[in-house]
Amino acid sequence: MSIANALFGAKQAKQQAQAIERSTDRATDVQMQMFNKQQELMQPYMQAGQSGIGGLQALVNQGQAPFSFDAGAYTRSPEYLAMQQQYEDAALRNASATGGLRSGGAQVALASIAPQLMQQGRANAVNEYSLNQAAGMDKFNQQMGLVGLGLGSAQQVGSAAGQFGQLAGNNMLRAGQARADKYGNYAKIGKGLITDLTTANPNIFGGY
Repeated sequence: MSIANALFGAKQAKQQAQAIERSTDRATDVQMQMFNKQQELMQPYMQAGQSGIGGLQALVNQGQAPFSFDAGAYTRSPEYLAMQQQYEDAALRNASATGGLRSGGAQVALASIAPQLMQQGRANAVNEYSLNQAAGMDKFNQQMGLVGLGLGSAQQVGSAAGQFGQLAGNNMLRAGQARADKYGNYAKIGKGLITDLTTANPNIFGGY
């Protein structure tokens, strides 16, 4: 092997290794850009998920009051007093029109007004409580939907990060192997050159 051929082979080995290193660096850059772009696209969904977590925490801290019906407060309310007056006036007008103003039937009708209003008031309270419960559940489901959206997006970003790490690691190994091959080729070229020189002139290195 001539010195010129050895130098040419070394140059080729160097250029080949540099080309592989450049291509792996470029591949890593492109993969990083894609990963960053995916993070950017998923960011609004992850932020929505975080807001959902905050909303759930607020609902938990707020809690849900148990059902309660204060009969005494209800009977003192303007709503109850107005309806009681209307029912009593209607019962008295009916009794007066039928001539039974002083009859037992009129007294029974008047006495039944309070229990009926109480039952109606309690039913209204139960209905309102049920509506509040349903509204609270709707809010909970909405916040859970946001949390699920954010969780799914975070999982996608995490998966992309893992894939990027694996690809980047493979690129580093490929670049490292290219450098190792380069030095291996240098060693082969040098060994071949020494062999050729010592074959042509055994004393070229002073007998060593």
